Amino acid sequence: NYLERQNRETGMAVKTILSLWNDYLIMAGRLNMDIYDSIVYRVKNIVKRHDELVKAIKDKDMVLRADKIAKDFPGIDAVCGELKEKYEYSGKDYLILAPRCIEDILKEGDALHHCVDKGGNYFGRINSRESYILFLRKAEEPEKPYYTLEVEPDGTVRQKRTEYNRQLPDIEKAGTFLKRWQKQIQEKLSREDLGLAARSRELRAQELETMRKNKVRINGGDFAGKLLADVLEADLLEVREDKDIAA
Repeated sequence: NYLERQNRETGMAVKTILSLWNDYLIMAGRLNMDIYDSIVYRVKNIVKRHDELVKAIKDKDMVLRADKIAKDFPGIDAVCGELKEKYEYSGKDYLILAPRCIEDILKEGDALHHCVDKGGNYFGRINSRESYILFLRKAEEPEKPYYTLEVEPDGTVRQKRTEYNRQLPDIEKAGTFLKRWQKQIQEKLSREDLGLAARSRELRAQELETMRKNKVRINGGDFAGKLLADVLEADLLEVREDKDIAA
């Protein structure tokens, strides 16, 4: 009776409903819900409840991931809390936002399906203030992830990546904006920031040298087969004086 009712109300085939129902019950179990209670296992709208539990599972998993990262790198949330004043910036077409916490970085990685949230390298660099993660957004869509930036303390951009670790031609349109952003950052840098930036440049050079020595290549995606050091070096947008850039 339950399957027939769901079939009438959703228009979905019984086989599809059974698969959806099975997924729902597995997720309900993961969330410690009593799957033997009829209120739980015989929900009125299986499609809606299924989608709600998908979100609940993702939220729970994200909290657990953030918890582990915070334990491994205890300084990250404090660093994120300091980024807004110095590194956020807005223009007519684009803006740069800073994450407020670890969860913001995880959400960015999930949304764009890239590696910023997958390994400890980025979080380790944030924790030691070698580099920071910032978000490039279109001004008309400030809540929608667009490009993720890895940035050194003086504003040097190490990486610019959108979905699936890609860099598309559209990023060239943001070039002038990024240079203006870099220029105004210079006025805000403290002596500590400059020291951190110098150390960051040294570590970056050492890392690229090691990659070249070991001939590290990219395995998949748009850059498959290329030397990782070459790709990273080509992506670099260093801070420089440019008289053609308006203040």
